[in-house]
Order: sequence, then C-alpha cells, then structure tokens
Amino acid sequence: MVKKNYCADLESLLAKIFVPSGYQITKKVDLDPLPESSKYEALNFSLNNKRIVYRKGKVTSHRPGAFLALWKRPVLEDNMGNKPMPLTSSELDYLFIQVESHTSILEGLELGSQDGMFIFPVSVLIEKGIVSSSKSKGKTGFRVFPPWSQNRGIVGTKVFSESGKKTQRWQIPFFLKIDENGLIDSYELNKLLNHKSM
Repeated sequence: MVKKNYCADLESLLAKIFVPSGYQITKKVDLDPLPESSKYEALNFSLNNKRIVYRKGKVTSHRPGAFLALWKRPVLEDNMGNKPMPLTSSELDYLFIQVESHTSILEGLELGSQDGMFIFPVSVLIEKGIVSSSKSKGKTGFRVFPPWSQNRGIVGTKVFSESGKKTQRWQIPFFLKIDENGLIDSYELNKLLNHKSM
C-alpha cells in the first residue's frame, strides 16, 4: 500500500471483501486523529454499526512478527501530562490488523510475500489485557505473529522466542489469509465476525 493512499486502499478492501459478504459500511473510513498513528495506517470505521479500529502491523528488521501502536491522548492534561493512554474497551468492538510479509531470499530460494488480517473482538482484547478495562490497564502497543513469523528467525533476524510462539498460538485463530487475488474466505470471515450477531 502506498502510505498516502491507505484510506482509499482500505475502502477498496472493504468494498471487495466485506460488502459482498453481507456487511454494510455504517460509518465511513476516517483517519485516526493522532498524527503519530499514521505510521500504522490508523483508521476508524463501522461495519453493521460495530466500531472498528484498523491498524497495519509494522515489520521490524530485528524481531519476528509485526508491531502496532494502539493508543490515544488524554482529553485533558493532568498530572501525567499528555502521555499516551491505551484505548478503553468501550471505544471499539473489533480491532483489524493487516499484516504482510516481505520477500526474502534464503539459500537461493525466494520466500514470497504473504498477506493477511487479524480480526480481534474486544472481548479477546480485554482478556489479553490489550485494551483498558476493569481487569487491566491496557497496552499502548503490542506485537502480532502471523503464521509466517518463524521465517523471520530463519533469514537471520532475532530468533522466534518461546513467548512469541505462545502469543502466536492465541492469535492465530483470529487470523485470515488474504489470497493472491486480494480476497478473504467469506465463510471464515463470517465465522470470525459472528455475522448474525453483528
């Protein structure tokens, strides 16, 4: 995706994948108001009146997986100043995180680029302490590990740690592959979004 066109790119993805699967865009795609969030192509929108926060995971050269920031600024400055705060569980229904691998060369073999999307319901984000709730103070950023994360260790970056593998195990059920035609399996999508409850 070209950085400056990421809003239009997501709208195109929604029109290509979600609308044909029976979802309605009930709040148009808007840029996240925090300028720092543009590094993660941060957007907000609604599908079937469910509030979606969207981020693009950022691949870093020194660690497997992809990192994303997920925070806001306080409405009023207090003793903490203008320090970033985690999102609260009441601010979203789902978190969509688009991820992609990068083509790498290993012993003369080319490892092709892969794409996918994590779709986390807010209940899972609460359970894992990612958003702020009565159970947890939340996080301002975290790492996701798509199925190909172990390849990052193979090509000479930091080894895929046991804690990373453990995190990957709970995340993978929320991962959907985006195929070479830019499509997601609609059955798997509906299963993950509990289409009837939306």
